[in-house]
Amino acid sequence: MNSRPDFRQAATLIAATWILTSIFLTIPFHLFRGGVGLNLVISLLHLCIVGSTLSLGVYFAVRAARTRSRLMRFLVVGAAVVVAAALLSMSEALISEVLDAYFPKAARPAPFAYRATNAFAALVWEFALLGTAFSLLDANNLARERERELALAREKATQAEAAASAARLAALRYQLNPHFLFNTLNAISSLIVTREYGPADAMLGKLSEFLRATLSSNPDALIALEDELATLQHYLEIESARFEERLEVVFVCPPELNGALVPSFVLQPLVENAIKYAVAPSAEPVVVKVEAASHGGSLVIFVEDDGTGGETPAKPGTGVGIPNVRQRLQTLYGSEGTLETARRERGFVSILRMPLTHRPAQLPEQAA
Repeated sequence: MNSRPDFRQAATLIAATWILTSIFLTIPFHLFRGGVGLNLVISLLHLCIVGSTLSLGVYFAVRAARTRSRLMRFLVVGAAVVVAAALLSMSEALISEVLDAYFPKAARPAPFAYRATNAFAALVWEFALLGTAFSLLDANNLARERERELALAREKATQAEAAASAARLAALRYQLNPHFLFNTLNAISSLIVTREYGPADAMLGKLSEFLRATLSSNPDALIALEDELATLQHYLEIESARFEERLEVVFVCPPELNGALVPSFVLQPLVENAIKYAVAPSAEPVVVKVEAASHGGSLVIFVEDDGTGGETPAKPGTGVGIPNVRQRLQTLYGSEGTLETARRERGFVSILRMPLTHRPAQLPEQAA
């Protein structure tokens, strides 16, 4: 802990105490006994120098006992006060005897013990007040230091939590890339096996464009809904090369929601789920619909299909998509970010809910 401000305050208090003591106690006493002279100057210097030195001893005693129990602090500071008062009172009595020997007065000087006792009775209260002031000063500075440490600890904890949250989001976001690539490359492989080279080549070209668009984005960033839908369109172009007329896509997004912020790559796993379990098993056209709406300060996005397939695959899969999206929403929004899924009489629906926020409006020069 930094004790410099504490020490400066204590030094100022010590200096003020002994200067005032000299003015209001020593000077009137010497004027009463014989006027101003060399003896007064020596007495003033002695009182200020020795008193300040012993006061520093009391201060360091307070500092040394700051972490002890309350009783131990009281005993240590009390002992320091008594010792300081005793030393200064005996020193004062001794210097008075020396001065009386060199500067004799008409009145008979008091005995040494009498002088020392009177000085002790006056000085012990002064040292006691100083000790109390040092204790209060130290306690105040210690409390401020602890507040700074707690604030620093809270700041570090907040930064660590933010870093951990960003790492979790990045991990969840990147988890989707191999999952998506596996499914897409498996589809291309199937086309090659069945000698459908034209659709396979088209899918490879669309896949290249899609990866260029998605992998260059910040994995844990929030993007505008219209940008997320544009990325989704790239993905659907890949799938349209595979399913052709069997896949029909409908986007419904009011213009006022185009700038609503959503996690990047949050819709693709849900659309992929619909294609895999509704479009792929069906011999008839299937409509996949993505619709955005606002409700009570929340952004609600529906991803639904009218296929006859179910939410579970015919063969066991990895089950990455829906749990991944649900975890990302919970990490970003807590209880305000949810993903609900339900099988309907015909088809399947996923409903995302998150707080409705918009990207800041661009300035004219930024737009240019």
